[in-house]
Formats: sequence, C-alpha cells, structure tokens
Amino acid sequence: MQLTGLPIETVGWLAAAAALLITVLYVLKLRKRKVEIPFSPLWGRVVTAQKDRTDWWRRLQRFLSWLIHIVIAALLAFAMLGPHFDDEVLDERHILILLDNSASMGATDVTGGHSRFDVARDKAREVLDTVGGNDRVMVALFSNRVQPLGPFVDDPSLVEASLRDLQVTANPVDLGQALDFAVDSLRDRQPAELVIITDGAGYDPDYPPDVDFGEEVTVRHLAIGERSENLAITAFNARRYPSNRMDHELFVEVRSFFDRPVDATLELSADGRLIDTQSLSLGAREIHRQFYPGQATAGERLEARVRLNTPDARDVFPLDDRAYAVIPPPSRLSVQLVSEGNLFIEGPLLLNNHVDLERLDPDGYDPNAEFDVTIFDRVAPEPPATGHLLYLNPPEEGSPFEITGLEDSPIVTDVRREHPLMRWVTLADLNIGETNTFALAVDDTPVVAAFGQPIIVARDDGERRKVGIGFDLRNSDFPLRVGFPIFVLNVLDFFAADDVEMARSYATGQTWAIPVARDADTAEMIDPDGQRHRAAIQRDAALFYGEKPGFYHLETNAGDITIAANMANPEESDITPHILEFESAQVDHQIDDLLFDRRQIWIWLLFAALALLLVEWFTYNRRWTV
Repeated sequence: MQLTGLPIETVGWLAAAAALLITVLYVLKLRKRKVEIPFSPLWGRVVTAQKDRTDWWRRLQRFLSWLIHIVIAALLAFAMLGPHFDDEVLDERHILILLDNSASMGATDVTGGHSRFDVARDKAREVLDTVGGNDRVMVALFSNRVQPLGPFVDDPSLVEASLRDLQVTANPVDLGQALDFAVDSLRDRQPAELVIITDGAGYDPDYPPDVDFGEEVTVRHLAIGERSENLAITAFNARRYPSNRMDHELFVEVRSFFDRPVDATLELSADGRLIDTQSLSLGAREIHRQFYPGQATAGERLEARVRLNTPDARDVFPLDDRAYAVIPPPSRLSVQLVSEGNLFIEGPLLLNNHVDLERLDPDGYDPNAEFDVTIFDRVAPEPPATGHLLYLNPPEEGSPFEITGLEDSPIVTDVRREHPLMRWVTLADLNIGETNTFALAVDDTPVVAAFGQPIIVARDDGERRKVGIGFDLRNSDFPLRVGFPIFVLNVLDFFAADDVEMARSYATGQTWAIPVARDADTAEMIDPDGQRHRAAIQRDAALFYGEKPGFYHLETNAGDITIAANMANPEESDITPHILEFESAQVDHQIDDLLFDRRQIWIWLLFAALALLLVEWFTYNRRWTV
C-alpha cells in the first residue's frame, strides 16, 4: 500500500486529537434526570435489584459506542492519507505526450470522433487520467513547429484542462522537429515514456529516422487513421497579364488520392458569385491542371472548390477542398520623364491607364520632387532621394552606371531571358546604331550584352532599383517592335516590385512578410474567423504566422490589404496513415502496460464511515448502546 495524501505525521496528530476528544466525551459522567415517584423505598429495592443484573451490560454498551466512533475517526484519517495499492502507482516517470495537430489530423475517416484529432485528443486524455501520483507529465502539440502546453507537472488535471480548446491547424507536419524536441526534453528525465499520437501522414517507412532517445525511454506510437481517400486542390493562383493589367489568368491544380477513377465538379467563384463550373473525370492518383485565361476580375476574392460526385466514394479530408486567391487592384505609378522630347518612350507611358506621367525639361527638373519612377533620357542630373530610376543613354558624367566604352552597330549575343525585364520580349536581330557599354557593380545584373559587354543593366541594392540602357532609343529599331511596349511595362513592374506571377497568395504554416506602405507603423490582422491579431512591422513588411486557409484582412494606419492563404501542400493532402518505426529504438504500439485503473480507496473509506454512523444512529435509537 502506498500513501499519496496528507503527510502521515499530520494525519497522526489529527487522529490522536480526535480519539482523545471522543474518549473525553465518553468518560464524562452522564447527568441523570430527576423523576418523582410515589414511594421511594419500594422503587429503591427495584432499582437496586435491576442494577445488579445490568451494570456489566451498560458498561459494554458504552464501550461499543466509543469503539464505533473511534473506528469512524480511524477511517477518516486513513482516507486523508490517500491510500493506493502497490500495483497502481509506479515508480516516478516523466511522460511526454506528442499530439499531432497538423492538417491531415482533420480527416474524418475515424470512428469514435468527428476527426482524427478528436480521437487523438481522447487518447491523450486516457493517458492523463491514469498516470501515477509520482509521475510528471507534459503534452506538446506538433505540426511544422512544436508547441508545449506547459512544463512537466505532477497534476495531470492541469494539462487536461488545456486540451479542451485545442484545434487542428492547416500546417504541414515536421516529425523530425518533434522528435528532436522529445530527445531534448527527456535527456535528463529518465526513466521516461514517450507517447506519440499521430496518423503518420508524411512519414516515409522506407527511410525510418535514426533517433537516440536514451536507454530508459520507452517509445510508443498510438496510430490514428483508417483510410486515405481524398480529393484536393493543391494549387490555386492568379497572375496579371503584362500587356493588359486589367486582365488576369487563373491556374487550378486538382489531385486525386483515390486508388480508382472518380468523378468530381470544379467550381470557381468570385466574391461569392459562381463564374465557372467544370466536370472532371479523374483516374487513380491523377493530377488535373486547369487554366482560366482572360479573367477580368480585378480586385475580387476568388474561391475554387472541388466536389466529389462518385456515389460510393467519400472524400474524408475536407480541409483541402477549397482554395482561395485575391486579385489586387492594379496600382498606379507616378512617373516623371526628364527629357528634351522622346515620343518613343512617352507613347507607351501615355497609353498606360495606370501611369500618371509628367514630362519635364532638364532645366525644370526638381530633385526634391517625389515620384515612384524617374526616367532620365540622355541626361544624368542629381537623382531624387526616393523612387526608382531608369537611365536611357546616360552621359558618362553623373551616370550611376560606369561606362567602359562605345560600341558601333553592336550585335546582341546574350539575353537573360529569365529576368523580369525580358518577360515576353525578344531582341532577335535588334538593330542599334551605337551604344555605351557598362561595367558591372556588385548589385548589377547584365540583362542584355553584346559579346560579353553589358548594354542593358538592372541594379537592385535592396532599397531602390535602377535600370540602365546604353543606347538611344531613336538610334535603334527597338521602339518599332511589338515587344517594346511590353518591355516598358516590364520595367515599371520591376520598379513596382509587382509580382505578375502570384498575387497576394500565401501558404499556411509560415511566417508571412506582407509588404506595406513605408509610413505604416501599426498593423492588425483579421483572420478568416474574424479574430484580430497584432502584426509586427519590420522593413516595410507586416509579419504574421498564419495557420488557417481563407481570406485575411490586414489593417494598417497607411491602408488596408486583403490576402489569401491556402494549405497548398500535396504531401499533407496525402493522408495515408503510417505506423512509425525507428532504426535505433523499439516502438510499442499499445499502452496496456502504461495504463492502470486508479482505484480511489478513500471514497470507499468515506462510505464505510458513513455506514458506521448509520449503525451507531440505529443502535442509539434502539437503546442498544445507551
């Protein structure tokens, strides 16, 4: 028998005091009542004869009454000691429960709960409810990061209370990080029990990790999950056409994780308005990609949804059935052109509805004026303090690009086609009368070169961007080509850092760096559930860790921004459950020897004391003990 209640010394003093008090009460002489009788000598003889016969019985009655009260006090004292049987409370152990709350734990393929995470949480409670009084317990959530719910504690109820409000996230899983946390947590706390409650999705059984948990650490895996059928949207993005900033193209990728053909419906909506529906017939493990060209939906919230139509099939993972995207409204750029006159560059700028152009003669140029973009045509005065810079055929004096020479009739031999300036632009057989060549600085990228001599250079020093074009546009046929207006638009997009590939789309389970206005110093994020969170601002970006797919609204003192977040993780959408195995540790997949029934003996002791009180009350009223 082991005692886990009050200290035995304290209970001993209390029991002794109670026994002494009971004894004193019984030693006190009862006060007899006065009764008037008609003839005292007669009653005296009767009482004397009766006293001789019952005196010994009365003494025994009073002793039994005293003994019953002493036994009741002893039972109460024993209950305060918190008695437990020897096989119930084990030696002191540290028990670490790793509870998986990654996206795949939201699958609804299990019995006994709404999701895998519900079942996993119940199993965690089962472990907490049956640990011994000397054990120390910690519960930690893990997905792509580890979140301990607290330190090791000796009261499981403290940890169990925090389990009620836990929810599954849309984050991917990083089992290696969770195992490293377990090794660090149990290094100096052995003997120990490591209980991993996960579906094993994302685990590769062909490459089991080699983890040294320690010689006295028992590793257990409680497997969750029964099925792997899932239909998922694994990509949903929007991009703007460079030739028409009001037009966009959408891309959707749908994956089937069924081992048989299934039918589905793909729906696309904008601001809650259905704009397209398409029927899909997907083979086993097939990937379907769909483009939606020419979508004039600027500034709208887009949502893609896939529905399973096969009657006898069930999509058990609803978290990736929806995807979200935001097409931001095209931004307007303030541009000043410092030139004596150049219609070739003025034309594309004037035709662009998203450019506010102001042309200035070199004599009227003010370096203190603020513009998003400044274009210097054949001049290089003092640059403005802010904004990006485009130099067209700059003179050697004042040019930020070092000029190394002058080439007559250069032949374009090298074009960095992956650079944003060259997107959808070709310079084949470009005719140029003459051009300056540039020396490259640390932050320079040669975009176009003639036999290794750069003639178009892009510079990005982290604060502002500059582009240098070594030749006069009027001394070439570049403005006469179809790609020239696109090139001008590419330059503006490069300056505006406007990513035409992906627009305001982020992945869950990451810290997002959301660009904000330079004068923004406070930010608050509203998540898809309407909850508000503070966001830190560093280097003109709001930092926020997002765990839920959907639309987010960022409020700053310099303007608001709407963004979209998606899980967009094919590995996490593959919810196939796996059994964990390790190279250097034996894994138990049951916890029968870890758990035991907590038999609360003190409750039965209280019932016994109550039963004795009822016996004493009954015998007292029957005059058996008085």
